Amino acid sequence: MNIISFVYSAANFTFGAVENVSAEAWTKILNVNVRGYALMAKAVVPFLKKQRSGSIIQMASISSWIAQPEFVPYSTTKGAIVQMTRNLALDLGPFNIRCNSICPGATLTPATARHAANLNISLDELVEEQVKTQCLKRWGTTTEIANLTVFLASDLCNFATGASFLVDGGLTAI
Repeated sequence: MNIISFVYSAANFTFGAVENVSAEAWTKILNVNVRGYALMAKAVVPFLKKQRSGSIIQMASISSWIAQPEFVPYSTTKGAIVQMTRNLALDLGPFNIRCNSICPGATLTPATARHAANLNISLDELVEEQVKTQCLKRWGTTTEIANLTVFLASDLCNFATGASFLVDGGLTAI
């Protein structure tokens, strides 16, 4: 059996200013968002090396690239994923294994609704406020993220490695 691609996207959404985040919250977010990704790579890499091919796709976030108020824990861990992507690409390239990350921006998911609730605003209010800051005046969909994932996993994209693909409606372009 050949493993073509391995995709992981677990995330813990801990937000806050650095002085307000507990040690326990740091442990949890680091365990899920960084350690979890590293252990998944550790588990699959031997199989990919044996077959001398494959692709690892890691879900990061635009929070890897931009500063956001009171996002310290989340942004820190997603930045670590972007760096992990680069290092894995370097280490695994000689085995013909590609590693890339996807950095979604504002995407409509159940986690987005929870984030709006934590801010004490409606999902519609959150969307209305955030679309002002991006080129495409709408939020992304999970289907759009899935389409990029399929492309990165395919042979149509077999020379891309160590890259982080921003899918953010142009937010980071501004």
